[in-house]
Amino acid sequence: MSEKVGLFLKKANDDLVSHCKCEPCWISAPAQMDCPWCGCGWLFACPKCRHAYTFAVAAPCDLTWEELAHLDLDTRYSEPPTDEDVELWIELMKQMTEDLEEGQQYVYFDGWAIPVDAEEFEVQGVYADHELKLVPQAAALDQPAVIEQVLANETYWRDRHVEYDDEEE
Repeated sequence: MSEKVGLFLKKANDDLVSHCKCEPCWISAPAQMDCPWCGCGWLFACPKCRHAYTFAVAAPCDLTWEELAHLDLDTRYSEPPTDEDVELWIELMKQMTEDLEEGQQYVYFDGWAIPVDAEEFEVQGVYADHELKLVPQAAALDQPAVIEQVLANETYWRDRHVEYDDEEE
């Protein structure tokens, strides 16, 4: 029998950026490219419609890890996912969601699910290293300029970009 997920992230609201209207809307695995300022580095995506949204909440999920993986992967590519694709998806998402607290809201930021109320934190992201006083998406609710100053700012991201060494030598 497959393992149930327990807590997982689903769309919390339509605040800031929200193009998805699906219900329920669990998060998909990040499909972050090398242009995180476009939104792929700071927005969640819906596995059904592939549209982006900003805020997710940790909520009980009665699906199995395999069901969630297929919900995302079956619509992502033209070919059905392999068993390895499903295993990699599960491994990534278990790591990304291992410290969730029920009812807590989160944002996606450069490879990580970050609590919206986090302060003075550092992130070694997929694309860059960040030192932030507040979660930019949360700050942007009251200060919309944060979107252009940080989140959608190509210079912000490029200035912090890190070329990670390939560990295979």
